[in-house]
Amino acid sequence: MTTTTFSWEDKLFARRNREYGAYLLRKNYVKHTLRALIIAVSAVGIGIAIPFVKAYIEAKLEGLTRQKKKTVVTELMEPPPIDKKNEPPPPPVEQPPPPPQRAQIKFVPPQVVKEEEAKKEETIANIDTLMKVDPGTRDVEGDPNAIPDIGDIDGTGTQPVEVVEKEDDPDPTAFVAVEKEPQPTNIDDIKRRIGYPPLAKEAGIQGKVIVRVLVGKNGKYEKHIVLKSPHKMLTEAVEKELPSLEFTPGIQAGKPIKVWVTIPFDFQLR
Repeated sequence: MTTTTFSWEDKLFARRNREYGAYLLRKNYVKHTLRALIIAVSAVGIGIAIPFVKAYIEAKLEGLTRQKKKTVVTELMEPPPIDKKNEPPPPPVEQPPPPPQRAQIKFVPPQVVKEEEAKKEETIANIDTLMKVDPGTRDVEGDPNAIPDIGDIDGTGTQPVEVVEKEDDPDPTAFVAVEKEPQPTNIDDIKRRIGYPPLAKEAGIQGKVIVRVLVGKNGKYEKHIVLKSPHKMLTEAVEKELPSLEFTPGIQAGKPIKVWVTIPFDFQLR
């Protein structure tokens, strides 16, 4: 009994030319594919195993190298003998600080002059001399509206001078009760002249500049302080026009007085 192996290649190429090459390729395809797979798997396994093998070998070699190393003891040479002839000099002895100098007064010998050239000796008046001097305690009536006479100024005669007492400025932080507070009379003109600084407007700077202005008895601006400001450009624009402010004077007890008032200048981008 004869056993035959069934092959698709033989069946496919039963009536075809097998010498052309396709028959041999198809017949050996499985064998070559299996061989290529075995080679590829072996190559991948070897590539993965090489680092581990290398590390293992290096560790073994390092262990062997450590065992071969011997402890080396370094012996120091003895220092050379000290030459007493060339010994270093001893350190200098610290000297005590000199005593502080005392202040001395230079003696100036007196000059001998004639009696008529010598200065008169000054003496202190005794109580008897002082009793003879009029202390000026007498009551003298005068004109309360008279202008004080300060004597001859330029040699042409007596010059009357009006004495004006300097009035201290009020405290800007103190509260002052007034019957009528100062009111700005030209605030709209001042705000129109201030306008809005172009650089501040382009930079988007806005806010309130709050100033405290000292108004004189005549309703004129005297000085100011800045309480709040969002930027220096806005402050400078306001301060430039503040001296032109005019007010109605503040009234206290029926008389005009100096008084501080607070004025805001609002800069808002519309």
